[in-house]
Amino acid sequence: MKLFLTRLFMLIGAASLVACSSKSNDEETPAQAPVQTAAAATAPAPAPAPAAAPASAAPAAEPTAPAGFDVNAVPVASPKLGAFPYFSILDGYHKGSVKDPEVSHDKFNDLFKDVAFDRYEFFDGVKLIPVEGRLTTFEAIGKGASFFQVEKTYEKLVHDLGGVTVWEGNMEKFKDAKLKMDEERHRGRFGMWSSEKAGVYMVRATDREIWVEVYQRYDDPAGYWLTVVEKKALPMQASVLPAEALKKELDSKGHVALYLNFDTDQATLRPDAQPAVAQIIALLAANPSLNLTVEGHTDNSGTPAHNQELSEARARTVVATLTAQGVAANRLKSAGFGQTKPLADNATEEGKAKNRRVELVRL
Repeated sequence: MKLFLTRLFMLIGAASLVACSSKSNDEETPAQAPVQTAAAATAPAPAPAPAAAPASAAPAAEPTAPAGFDVNAVPVASPKLGAFPYFSILDGYHKGSVKDPEVSHDKFNDLFKDVAFDRYEFFDGVKLIPVEGRLTTFEAIGKGASFFQVEKTYEKLVHDLGGVTVWEGNMEKFKDAKLKMDEERHRGRFGMWSSEKAGVYMVRATDREIWVEVYQRYDDPAGYWLTVVEKKALPMQASVLPAEALKKELDSKGHVALYLNFDTDQATLRPDAQPAVAQIIALLAANPSLNLTVEGHTDNSGTPAHNQELSEARARTVVATLTAQGVAANRLKSAGFGQTKPLADNATEEGKAKNRRVELVRL
């Protein structure tokens, strides 16, 4: 009996060991584990990547200039040209004058131009392109043509000469670009840009550039404005008189005329006036007893009241420039006479150029 019980307990213990072993194996072996998952589980973990160095701040991009029209990309043409301004007006239209009810004297004097040298700003849809040279601007008055016809007529004329279209469109685009012209002239009167249109064209020849603008103002729906500029250098029509020549003129006549360059319709002296200013200073330094009145004179463009103010302001500018460079203020006076003392006929551009002057007058 004792032997039977001993064997029974041994059988029960062995069964328990087998059961425990089976359970342990079931817990250690995952059921239906994909091979790749098992491999991944046993593969050594990759070493952590080194921390990236903090990126330095990118330098701020330089502001780029607006693109727009590129003159240098225009092919050079060899047009057969007649006399300046090269283009006529449409049939049924005529060049405006003070005889037309649409053209007042002020409008004619202020806005109609035909000059040997001037500066005009053309809008290319993105930016303003200033062009200096011979200029004519006038209003063509008539009926029968839409402004679209006007644009396409001058566009074809320019293209036939080998030129290109710079821009056509509503001037609201100019307003949206927040640009400002140095001289608006006949454009944008009373800020009515959105009611005005323009077409700009140019010919690039071997020896010149010819720029053309047709323009429709908000208050001139029946007519159009034509501006032609032939780009060229400033024609020098005067030279600097040395101090000795100034003294000789003052001794013989009591006055001497100088042609100093100011900004258009402004009292600001241009830098190229400095050589003449230097000769005035030399004159006064060599003649300590000499005192002068600086007189300003204009042509008859604009109103008499405006010209009077402009002449006075320009005379004051010359006096201020001289005193700033060492001349005693008590040796100088300023006066303006507007358009009241012309030297030549204001009917021609040459005459107007002679009348726009500064005179030194012995006190």
